[in-house]
Amino acid sequence: MNFLETYSELLKLVENRIREVVPKIEPSRLYEPFEYIMTAGGKRLRPVLTLLAAGSVGGDPKSALDSAIALEVLHNFTLVHDDIMDNSPIRRGRRTVHEKWDSATAILLGDVMVGYAFKLLPDTRMHERADKIREVFTNELIEVCEGQVIDMMFNEKKDVTMMDYLQMIDKKTARLIETSAVIGGHIGLGSKEEIEALKHIARNAGLAFQIQDDLLDMTADQQDFGKKIGKDIIEGKKTYLIITALQRAESTEDKKLLDDFYENNGLPENRVKDMDELFKRNGIYSLAENEIDFFFGTAKKSYPFLKKNQYSEHLIHLIESLNKRSV
Repeated sequence: MNFLETYSELLKLVENRIREVVPKIEPSRLYEPFEYIMTAGGKRLRPVLTLLAAGSVGGDPKSALDSAIALEVLHNFTLVHDDIMDNSPIRRGRRTVHEKWDSATAILLGDVMVGYAFKLLPDTRMHERADKIREVFTNELIEVCEGQVIDMMFNEKKDVTMMDYLQMIDKKTARLIETSAVIGGHIGLGSKEEIEALKHIARNAGLAFQIQDDLLDMTADQQDFGKKIGKDIIEGKKTYLIITALQRAESTEDKKLLDDFYENNGLPENRVKDMDELFKRNGIYSLAENEIDFFFGTAKKSYPFLKKNQYSEHLIHLIESLNKRSV
């Protein structure tokens, strides 16, 4: 099968399994939002990556299905709690959980999602590397929470460096993509070298992925993106674009706009266009694209360490396709 056929088949497995595992029990106040968030669509990048990683090391992708769903549940848990902290009204073109229900329900939903994610992981009776898989998963849960706190702390400081930013996106975004590949590799009983290759590929792709998100926040089509364009500017997020602009802007006008952004923890919606023009004047979008290409190029260096089979080819295709995404 070609990449699109394989991707379609794996995506169907993921969607069907999600519908099977989402609880349809009482209290409905808790489990209706669970179904709502898990069936809201999305790229399903992480679970598909897990399945392809299992296949790339010689395992059966289907054997990694429940672990793949666990990672997708964990990912959606982070979105539910992120939306509360950012007070975001829209996610994937739909009302966020805390908007449709309330913040208390959304907090409890995130908590129960973590519990269900762990239930989906294999135990020692099911898989010889169950302890390692659970260790990797637990470490990721800790890392993503640390990343979110670092992101929140950025609101309290102006002197956010590029190193600070990269540490934050590594924990908040890249490690979950890395974990998705690594757990798939362990399910498929990959060698140490293969696991390291998957880790290197996915982590660098994850760093690129977050910088892409920063870029798309200003350049994507709003309907396709499923979120308000300029949301990061309105919310005062210290993104790759903002940090780079602070380093490069020289005109009095540009410095004044950036000072306003920092002093007010964001800008009103009617000034997003001003920031867009600042980014264009200072070549910030091009610099972001170069950084994205750098991380994808770094990921590419580990391709030769994967087994040569259809799943490793499709995994590489998936990573390469991310470099051209528009949503």
